[in-house]
Amino acid sequence: MKKYDTFNFPKTYRDIAMEYVEYKQSLGFKYSYSEQAEVNRMLNFIYSNSKSDPILTLQPELVNAYASKRGNESARTLHIRQSHIRQFALFLNLRGIPAYVYQKELVKTTEDFIPYIFTKDEISRILRKADAIGPNKNKFVNTPYIYPAVFRMLYGCGLRVSEALALKCEHVDLDNGVLVIMNGKNNVSRLVPVSESLRQYLSMYDSKVERAGNPYFFPALHNERYSPTTIRNQFRRLEDKIGISQLSNGKYPRVHDLRHTFSVHALEQMIHKGMDPYCSLPILSTYLGHKSIESTEKYLRLTKQYFIDILQFSHEDADKIFPEV
Repeated sequence: MKKYDTFNFPKTYRDIAMEYVEYKQSLGFKYSYSEQAEVNRMLNFIYSNSKSDPILTLQPELVNAYASKRGNESARTLHIRQSHIRQFALFLNLRGIPAYVYQKELVKTTEDFIPYIFTKDEISRILRKADAIGPNKNKFVNTPYIYPAVFRMLYGCGLRVSEALALKCEHVDLDNGVLVIMNGKNNVSRLVPVSESLRQYLSMYDSKVERAGNPYFFPALHNERYSPTTIRNQFRRLEDKIGISQLSNGKYPRVHDLRHTFSVHALEQMIHKGMDPYCSLPILSTYLGHKSIESTEKYLRLTKQYFIDILQFSHEDADKIFPEV
């Protein structure tokens, strides 16, 4: 459950690794633990396979070997690896170390990913199962309270998992029903109002949970915060219990799809209130913490399909609500 912020690089290349991470962070990138872990994999490959002297004068053969496709890995995974080795080589050149820079044109990732939109009945069943969760194997008394509250916040506010788990008590104003999201994705901080029903639920949760000095709103043991992996694994178990099946790609809906579902349901609610869906986009974009409105536009397409598939609108009626622009 522990949430780490800094990767413990091996001593062999710790100095250059930390210098690179700090360089990226100085440019405004968060460079999370998982990104640092990718840097570690890259440096481990370099130090294990480089025949150069010094080691970091990367040769084309080594760089291309690292940037080549492995087995059945996805284009996304390969793209990330190619990007890391290219950015690291650019950094080395800035430091005066002549390293071969991988080509600018990286493998293309697919742009046709469609998130899963949970029905309101599925959301209701997931929350009912979450309410039935008991203490964990460590008999952690907060477990039965935390999971139901986390999943309600993710769906009710459209937060990213990392944003919810990073919330400290000082960032949750239960009197006024406002969350303060500090340095979310793209280093965007924002205020997120919560509904009255969710405010009341979180107030009830807050009165039951035991913190013992833990500053986080969703406290784990030993003054730590929950790991996103822990939340994802528990969500996957809940999906099994309510009978949510695999998708056509062989995967299951993700806990992050609660954010997508919130967005579609929020647009649906705005439309039913008579708001123009295109005028609603800037509101939703700000609420979600998107860097640009283009990131939010995909929800118009998803909401139109939701009106047709779930709300049983005809294509003709849906076209009237979502005119092509």
